[in-house]
Amino acid sequence: MQDLAQKFVNALDRLHRDRDVDPLVDLFGDDATLNKAGLPHGQRGKDGARAFWQQYRDVFGDIDAAFRHRVTDDDVTFLEWTSEGTLRDGTEFRYDGVSVLEAKDGSITAFRTYYDTAAFLDTDLASAVGTPKRG
Repeated sequence: MQDLAQKFVNALDRLHRDRDVDPLVDLFGDDATLNKAGLPHGQRGKDGARAFWQQYRDVFGDIDAAFRHRVTDDDVTFLEWTSEGTLRDGTEFRYDGVSVLEAKDGSITAFRTYYDTAAFLDTDLASAVGTPKRG
């Protein structure tokens, strides 16, 4: 699981830098589930992962994630992180969160991410991250 977690971190960095979603999608199993901020994504597997990560990346102009802590067991990893950068409109952001990866047979079977949704109130990012806009 430790190797898979590192591959995930590397693939996410590539998505952030190059907008290349394929290395990330390749890590997910055929029936994987994805959830953000406690809300189900609604699509599963590699196609669901592709849609999830493309929607995620399309919200940002620039983004970088720093991973502070990592706890790994046989089939689960918890990643604590801070992401910062700019939205497409140039607005700066910074937020903290935790992502949970579950795996079986070398593929991610479940991805859940939890973060401070208040960081996105009043921004166009609100709908993309599952938070209603104020107003």
